[in-house]
Amino acid sequence: MKKNGRFLIGLSCMLVAGMLTACSAPAEQAKPSTNTAGTSIATPATSTATPTTQTEKKVVDKTITLAVEAEPVSLDPQNVTDGNSITVQRAMFEGLLTFTDKMQPVPVLATDYQLNENATEITFTLREGVTFHDGSPFNAEVVKANLDFVLDEKNGMARRSFFSFIKEVVVKDPTHVTIIANAPNSTMISYLAHPAASMKSLEALKKKKADPTFNLDRNPVGTGPYQFVEWKENQHVKVAPFANYWNKEQAAKAESIVYKPVVEAGTRINMLKAGETDIITKLPTLNAKEIAEDKSFNVYKAPSLNVYYVGMNLKLKKYQDKKVRQAMNYAVNKDELIGGVLDGYGTVADSAIAPNTYGYAQQKVYEYNPDQAKKMLEEAGMKDGFEATLWTRNSSEFIAIAENVAMQLGKVGIKAKVQAYESGTLFDMLDHEKGTDLWIGRWSPGTGEVDYGIRPNFHTKSFAPDNNNSGFYSNTQVDKLLDEAIMTANKDEAMKKYAEVQKIIYEDAPWVFLHVPDLIVAKTTNVSGVMVLPSDTVIVNTAEKQ
Repeated sequence: MKKNGRFLIGLSCMLVAGMLTACSAPAEQAKPSTNTAGTSIATPATSTATPTTQTEKKVVDKTITLAVEAEPVSLDPQNVTDGNSITVQRAMFEGLLTFTDKMQPVPVLATDYQLNENATEITFTLREGVTFHDGSPFNAEVVKANLDFVLDEKNGMARRSFFSFIKEVVVKDPTHVTIIANAPNSTMISYLAHPAASMKSLEALKKKKADPTFNLDRNPVGTGPYQFVEWKENQHVKVAPFANYWNKEQAAKAESIVYKPVVEAGTRINMLKAGETDIITKLPTLNAKEIAEDKSFNVYKAPSLNVYYVGMNLKLKKYQDKKVRQAMNYAVNKDELIGGVLDGYGTVADSAIAPNTYGYAQQKVYEYNPDQAKKMLEEAGMKDGFEATLWTRNSSEFIAIAENVAMQLGKVGIKAKVQAYESGTLFDMLDHEKGTDLWIGRWSPGTGEVDYGIRPNFHTKSFAPDNNNSGFYSNTQVDKLLDEAIMTANKDEAMKKYAEVQKIIYEDAPWVFLHVPDLIVAKTTNVSGVMVLPSDTVIVNTAEKQ
């Protein structure tokens, strides 16, 4: 199963940064920091942080340490699909566009863009005076070289399929470049705002072409406020300020940033308490309240783009009657699941995509009703229920969710046996239909928009192993609406079609729609300017340590 995962025309270039909701209310009103992309983690007014005026230029001579969940896979943005690697890369790289905290694309290395009426071409006006960390210039040739490189099958880039919508990249002049799609595609803007579309130095690409052994994964050269210093295996990745960064208002404020891979959540928490790290990602819900009560730390939560669900193999006769699938949705008390397993840090999934996804349309939730579930099972000829196997990843969170769901299904006669597997093994089993029955799934569209949130999971052409539709859901009306929507350059018309798709899918119930979890991040109170995107990316580009 493929892991991660906007159509927007005429979007304002204004960036809006909002404050995340605190897990425990501070004594006084919080003062949010702002940034060009993301949601700020505010420093409470009771903090020791010293505010600065707009005219004051203060460089903090201290290192900020961020404990991340795992070692990055690569420092090449076009060669990774995991969010952890993206978090490490974000201070070093920039793209033509980026996402705001609302997952709306806005210009960065581009100053403007125009999508043609047929949604087949997008032309960018590029920012002038931008240089890479190696001193080489950013221009239209660089954009073409980057996209041509990732699309070249010989280079074996992990994100090649992500950019498969591109037919050709045409350089108009040094500051104008046009990207031509294979077919009308109104989501191009969002794909090009994804971190995978970050720009690498042309000189680095030339080195790779001249010497195939040159490792782009270990030699990142971008245009961001920080530049690469070192990567010590299983210890840290270190970056330092880039003196010639083009955006002086968003220049680096820390002496350096160190990203430490720490797999165990408990170890990350202990490091935070001991002062060995300033920020930790993926704080377990069980620990969130405890950390929030300590005045030395800020703990913040916000809805993510993730949707948790129970997938089901619709090739199996027992799931082919819609009444059975709807009965399973009525059988699971999502509020109990969120309260008991997530300690309240989540909301009920009321669509196949999360509310922060662009194009989301709210649906009427399947309220917990075991009597209705039993009635529908009886109407479907399954009065006594049936047996099932429920696959899950072997992490404590996933196992707890699976066991809770199995327990609740059991109350209406569906006897689900939980089986846990290493995530890679599970993905392989789902991709190749190795006994697929039920499984606990999690999906987040990395582009932040509705098409990538729905198409990989529900379009007939997305059947596994080519994509994520491991349940083999097929609805001709859904296929038709999705294909029409992506080819529609009119935003309002496209959104109507995507809304209808969500209504059909929610009623068809090819999933048991579970919950949208909260993102939970903790930091020390003397660090400000930390940003968190709904895509679960932590951005410390302008973070400052007092």
